[in-house]
Amino acid sequence: MDLFFNELSIEGRETISKDSVLALVEVYQALRKYEITTCRIDSINNQKLLQLIQDMPAFSNVRNFYFSFFRSPYESQTVETQQDEYLLHEWLYNGKSCIGLPLAAILGSAALSLYGDDWKDEFIDITKDGDINTVRNICFKQHVDLHIPQIQLSEEPELIECDLQSKDKKISLRSDHGVDVLADFSKRLIKCPYVIGIINSLPFNSYERKFIRKIREDGLIEIVLPWTDKGYGIVVKTTGRTIKETEMIGKIIMEEYGGI
Repeated sequence: MDLFFNELSIEGRETISKDSVLALVEVYQALRKYEITTCRIDSINNQKLLQLIQDMPAFSNVRNFYFSFFRSPYESQTVETQQDEYLLHEWLYNGKSCIGLPLAAILGSAALSLYGDDWKDEFIDITKDGDINTVRNICFKQHVDLHIPQIQLSEEPELIECDLQSKDKKISLRSDHGVDVLADFSKRLIKCPYVIGIINSLPFNSYERKFIRKIREDGLIEIVLPWTDKGYGIVVKTTGRTIKETEMIGKIIMEEYGGI
């Protein structure tokens, strides 16, 4: 799940306070407990927010946090599936057009606002063609614990299938011992509709007894073949868009391909 930056929260700002940045860092740390590591922001506002933070003397202390958290543009694979809902309606906050707040409402997520007098509340009302829509808003770490458990509880992950046919999916393996075993297994695995391709081999894990070794971000799954003496393994690219979706795909792969 991604958050969506409320661009109105930096409108007209020429400086940013230390308290605002501290609140932002605390929000990021609180979100990581729920495995949420991305806030979508458009390119122009990304540059503006970054410049505001860069102008602070202690910018180096938050540099890594910033670049790992904020990602542009707003559009992602998930957003694109719902973009008509945004484009076909007029979304306003106090008469101003907005994009971050509506996307949060449409995607059932939350907006992230830079702390300020207008943006300290946990809910914000916007209008869709004149009708009021309430958006979850986060600007303090307390808001994270209020909103995220409720959002995740109501989420019903919908897995998407890869649009490539098995014959068009790429298998990339190192020329190493066991490559023939991994190639045979990979040819079976790419028949799974949620597998996009095999992107690499793993170092040998001779003591690993788990088939699913690790679930990684960006839909990656590390698989070890525990029935091989040296523990041959591969890195699989799946259609998982979140950790939760990738975990579900991992379970499907385990049930279907986890035996010899």
